[in-house]
Amino acid sequence: RKQLRHGEQSSAQGTALLMEISSVYSAFPQISSLSVSGEKAETVDTTTLDGAAAKTKANTGYVENATISGECLYDPDDAVHAAFKTKVRAAGTNNFKVTYADTTPTSEIYAGLGLGFDTSVSPSDMLRGSFTIETTGAPT
Repeated sequence: RKQLRHGEQSSAQGTALLMEISSVYSAFPQISSLSVSGEKAETVDTTTLDGAAAKTKANTGYVENATISGECLYDPDDAVHAAFKTKVRAAGTNNFKVTYADTTPTSEIYAGLGLGFDTSVSPSDMLRGSFTIETTGAPT
């Protein structure tokens, strides 16, 4: 792998989402886009009637958890795609690992729940799927 210099960007190619199946992390195949979004420190409005004109805020100490979402070329015969859809239908918590294609590589493990999977079919396109994973707790 190429060592990045200050200011260079890491390529997205090679970034992976892995799902824990029977205590083993298996790559979620054929992903065309992946997003980890929404993680944010929560704040509370502390503006008072006798305060300055500028609004004030304070941290609550809580963090809003991330949502993992993405799109893939869906293969109904793929074991990992099938396992994900099975987990959607049997609500529970499952671990997911996001591994970035940086020089280390860096990985974060999320406890996922609230799973969703949508399928789209078009005569001029491939069979596609889109997925969402709500997370709970801090990533490790």
